[in-house]
Amino acid sequence: MYFNIQRFSTHDGDGIRSILFLKGCSLACPWCQNPESRSPDLSLLYDQRLCLSDCNLCQDKSDHINRDDNDVLTIDRDCLTTNDIENLRDVCPSQALTVCGKEETVDELCEQLLKDKPFYLQSEGGVTFSGGEPLLQPDMVSAIASRMHEEGINTAVETCLHVPWKNIEKVLPHIDCWLTDLKHTDNDIFLSWAHGSLKRIHSNLEKLAKHAKRIIIRVPVVPGFNDNEVALKKIIDFAAGLDNCDELHLLPYHTLGINKYQLLDMPYLCADKPLNKPELLETACSYASTHPVQTINVKIRG
Repeated sequence: MYFNIQRFSTHDGDGIRSILFLKGCSLACPWCQNPESRSPDLSLLYDQRLCLSDCNLCQDKSDHINRDDNDVLTIDRDCLTTNDIENLRDVCPSQALTVCGKEETVDELCEQLLKDKPFYLQSEGGVTFSGGEPLLQPDMVSAIASRMHEEGINTAVETCLHVPWKNIEKVLPHIDCWLTDLKHTDNDIFLSWAHGSLKRIHSNLEKLAKHAKRIIIRVPVVPGFNDNEVALKKIIDFAAGLDNCDELHLLPYHTLGINKYQLLDMPYLCADKPLNKPELLETACSYASTHPVQTINVKIRG
């Protein structure tokens, strides 16, 4: 189950890449820019601004979609089944209703990804798996990544590592670069915000660092969560203690995904303005460059 293939990306690994976005995530970070990726099943997005008031095609397809007295479409999302959502695919002429998620085989996805093989090879790029959390579908990632290696194509994965170690082991031989999140070092803060186990993530990261070809730590810097000097220094300290880890990216919080929450009828619980703390980010970079354990190359990624 995937929901997008983004071509000609230059931000998620070396060179020109295609990013395969897989559905499903084991965390619930409130700042997530892809909330449609959280569910492992199909998701239904609705943009009221595009809705045609004289059109009833979606209501004809589902008993759980109606118009209220103000002619506004109402969706009983709790009653929608996967079949209900699938029946709504490509029904809406204005794209006010769209279905997020599609199932394809390994062969079908590889065929799509290999269309850009000349660009990968010329730019030393490749294929990146993202999500959601792609390692919730380890068989799919392993099979596609193995096929890419047979074609001489570089592979990378964006992961929060909040999965069983056996999932990581399955794909480990087929991944060239690991873009791994390290959001915090405080278990209680992490649990209250992301609803996950930081102990699992730290354990997986320590194991992964002993075997991975290349690891890049990524730190989303989020207002109220970890946007302070103490939190960032502790994250850098942890990264400096890992084997074979010399690069860390700071990702300043932005609000580009807010509109998606409205389309999914989900509350947005994070700050409504982007992070604006350049001094904090520069302080973190300076600290990493003089770290007593291991010098960490820190980059600020917009």
